[in-house]
Amino acid sequence: MWRRIIAVGVTAAALLGLGGAFGAGPEPWTAESAYAQGDPLVESIEQAQARLRDVPGDWTTWAALGSAYVERARITGDPGYYTRAEGALRESLRLHPGPSAADRDATDRDATASGTAGGGNDAALAGLGALANARHDFAQAERLARQAIAGNPFSADAYGVLTDALTQLGRPAEATEAAQRMLDLRPGLPALSRAAYDLEQHGRVEEARELWTQALATAIAPADLAFVHHQLGDLAWHGGDLVAARAAYEAGLAADAAYLPLRHGLARVDAASGRTAEALAGYAALTAASPTPSLLVEHALLLRSLGRAADAEAQLALAQAALDLLAAGGGADDLAAAELALARGDHATAVRLATGEWQRRKHTDVADTLAWALHQAGRHREALPLARAAAALGARSALHAYHLGMIELALGDRAAGRRDLARALRLNPHFSPVDAPAAARALASAGA
Repeated sequence: MWRRIIAVGVTAAALLGLGGAFGAGPEPWTAESAYAQGDPLVESIEQAQARLRDVPGDWTTWAALGSAYVERARITGDPGYYTRAEGALRESLRLHPGPSAADRDATDRDATASGTAGGGNDAALAGLGALANARHDFAQAERLARQAIAGNPFSADAYGVLTDALTQLGRPAEATEAAQRMLDLRPGLPALSRAAYDLEQHGRVEEARELWTQALATAIAPADLAFVHHQLGDLAWHGGDLVAARAAYEAGLAADAAYLPLRHGLARVDAASGRTAEALAGYAALTAASPTPSLLVEHALLLRSLGRAADAEAQLALAQAALDLLAAGGGADDLAAAELALARGDHATAVRLATGEWQRRKHTDVADTLAWALHQAGRHREALPLARAAAALGARSALHAYHLGMIELALGDRAAGRRDLARALRLNPHFSPVDAPAAARALASAGA
């Protein structure tokens, strides 16, 4: 059902139906093996389901199952897992809500002295925080993470949720501190990945690459190897190195052929390398397997750049259906919705959606999207400070540099516009099948 997105109302109702009646016996459970044979995450879900059939009061397994559902939603792009995740996590909290506020002080003193958790259900709270992050409710994710940490100051998972929330809320100093705390508690791949992303956000790309290279040297599991190769491939891609990017993506697929982000990377590299047929086949397979709104919009833009306007419109319609399904699963993604509106030329809607998102969180990607929407709507002076804010942290983004340069040109600042357009093409001359050629044309017209 999810792969086709044919009838939004029917599909959304069916997906919501999968999440009902937790703990009512074996009937609610569905066989995950139909989705991915041999997948360790799927196997852990099936094992948790079997355990809960026999011991329905096992609150720790309910929490683990809920967190696994959140991860499964991230991998598959299927928001139907969100409903199941919330049901499992709330069942865990119902079974074990933790100590009351009156009891917490004495419990926390004992926990601090012994180095153990404070007796609460931090696992379920952290799982709900991860779910809130997945649904883009980052303020709620921060609240839940801090609640989990109050119950267990040694929860690395809760600090991971907190890092993600603070990053998306646009509070980089606090996010860095939370990532460091997670590294101190459990210096494994989840902590390294957040630390590396934090470095990238500050423009410290070589340091991020060093972290990923260290992680690669210690990774053993195929899924971990695939994940790290994907990150190294993305670093190469954003730096315009198509050869290194392809090599990293192919090495990741050799470790785990089912890891879809690697195929996304290869599709982008194929498009940039002029391998159009391979790129289109790659995007078609990706959007069938994981029809996320941003991926569908990206596919549409590639089709549009090739003159296939009708096919592009079909992909944009699917992106809207995917957003509707996300809403049916309790999520929202106004940033992706704004990107879709921009792709459709609906600049007023893009401004409205991006403005609402900016009011909720001050992330650089939100600043960039709002700046571009304002620029497209002819509001260049309002756009300029936001485009500068998107670049202020130091992230090396060709797209952000392109947007800033175009806004500067629109305001008559040719020197600044030439500088930032040249920077965009220097960072990655292939960053977009639509915008990279537009950047080159604008730079030529500006007299570079």
